[in-house]
Amino acid sequence: MKTALKIMVLSLLMINAKAQSVKQLSVELLSTTRADFNKNLMKLDSVNLNDLPPSVYLFSRDGKQEVNIAGVTVLTDQKVITGIKDMNLSEESLKNISDRLKVLDKLQKAYSEASNDEYRSNKRNKNNIVFYDRRFFVALNAMKATLKDFKKMYSASQDDKTKTISFAAMRNPNVDWKFYSHLIEVEQEKIALTK
Repeated sequence: MKTALKIMVLSLLMINAKAQSVKQLSVELLSTTRADFNKNLMKLDSVNLNDLPPSVYLFSRDGKQEVNIAGVTVLTDQKVITGIKDMNLSEESLKNISDRLKVLDKLQKAYSEASNDEYRSNKRNKNNIVFYDRRFFVALNAMKATLKDFKKMYSASQDDKTKTISFAAMRNPNVDWKFYSHLIEVEQEKIALTK
């Protein structure tokens, strides 16, 4: 019941995207929704495909958004990260953090979709589901770690130029770059087919 309520809230956020000017979404909501779904699955040992957690982008969404991650509010407008609340960032710093977050966002959505697809499969493989779910949570945790590091660097008493250099030198998230490259190839193929 609790999971169904969270899924309804998440779905309402997605459905009402154009009705509100700014909506809030968080890593915690995505994480909790999938974790609760998994807990219920273990209790019931069966799955209602209508209760699968929705796979959503945090940043690549229409309209204006506020995405809370580890106490940092990322602002987006029409699928573009436009800033971070209470931080005056240079264009280069914003691009650096945006690039990292977009990679992680693409991965978390892809892993969520892969897990859901495996549930829907006639030949469901529980090991694949566990693998995709773990990767989903790793991507969300990497978002949190990236923004915590970013916030720490921002609050350090450095001039803007030094901050920009520090942001550029941030460690890249530890992700499956082969899987990410495959996602990009699939996207490019879809784009080529629509032209």
